Amino acid sequence: MTRIDLSDPAAIRREGAAWPWRIAFLLFGVFLLIATHWPGSDQPSSGHESPDKLLHFLCFGGLAFLLWMTDWIRRFWIVSILAIGFTILDELTQSFFSINREASGADIAAGILGVLTASAWMSTFNSAEQLVTRQQDRRLHYILDEMLARPANWFLLGAAFALPMVLLFVVIYFLTWNFLGFSISNIALTIGVVAGMAVALGMLLRLAPPFIESVEVNHPCFDCGASLVDLELDEHGHGHCTSCGHPVHASQWHQLPAPNIPVSVLLSTDGPLGFACMLCYLVLAIIAGPLLLLASGHAGLATAIFYTGIGIAGAMFWQWYRIQRTVILNQGGDRCIRCSVDIAAIEAEGGIGHCPNCKAIFARSRSSVDDEQNSDRT
Repeated sequence: MTRIDLSDPAAIRREGAAWPWRIAFLLFGVFLLIATHWPGSDQPSSGHESPDKLLHFLCFGGLAFLLWMTDWIRRFWIVSILAIGFTILDELTQSFFSINREASGADIAAGILGVLTASAWMSTFNSAEQLVTRQQDRRLHYILDEMLARPANWFLLGAAFALPMVLLFVVIYFLTWNFLGFSISNIALTIGVVAGMAVALGMLLRLAPPFIESVEVNHPCFDCGASLVDLELDEHGHGHCTSCGHPVHASQWHQLPAPNIPVSVLLSTDGPLGFACMLCYLVLAIIAGPLLLLASGHAGLATAIFYTGIGIAGAMFWQWYRIQRTVILNQGGDRCIRCSVDIAAIEAEGGIGHCPNCKAIFARSRSSVDDEQNSDRT
């Protein structure tokens, strides 16, 4: 577990930001234990197909992600091992402590696939080495931490996700069963989850503006939260927090434009061999694997394999984007990220400038100031 130095202002802030996630993890873990050990029905099946395997995939993957966000354990592979162990133990104990429930190897497999998919995403959130790029990532983390420090926002985001998800799932599931005579539980749950995520994202964007404005006005240190409005930066926009000593740059209080990276560039990130491996993986995980499981009568596990393929492929594309974004941002002081105009000769007062062609803001870091990577979410 991570040891906290309570004499360090940055450590105190990280500890405070982690507590909402810890509460969410504990509540979700208790809910999951109750749900998986609730007595089963002894009545014969009515023909309704349950999205059981997809639920295992989503719930145990979500539990692994919540554990990682607690900041108790920062190495994602340790989180994965613990979550997989919990998945297996949770399923095996159902045979001993639950009525009308038996352990299922398919349920264990679906849960493990969910954990592995979550782990793939956790592995992509490593901290960048270059200061400007790293501070842009920390800016987003800081805004989210401040937003989620308010319990009301957790309830709003939870309701925004859960209500449309449950409503759409129930409506689609029972309409197809009652009017078409067959069950599409996995498809119904998928539509519900996607709709819930879309509504939750909309709610997140609606809640964000006051916190974004606070960053622009108060100029906080993203490590300890101290206001640096009065901090004097050097000619290149560099400085150090007066409270915790971590390096800062003038660009961190501005949202730099996101680069538009063509898909062809993303696919070439790991070279021809990396692209070939990704192509083989997609064929096996999204097409061949699910089809073979469907043919053998394991529709639920086929769905879990399919979503694992989609999830891990998404994590890989996100990692490729982050790599290319870092390269582009590192060159942002010489070429405009938005229109690619040469801006090497354009003055950047205090490390910040504007492209004369499209007026996009850019950051330039020319200092040899201490730019070592500091402990954050690594």
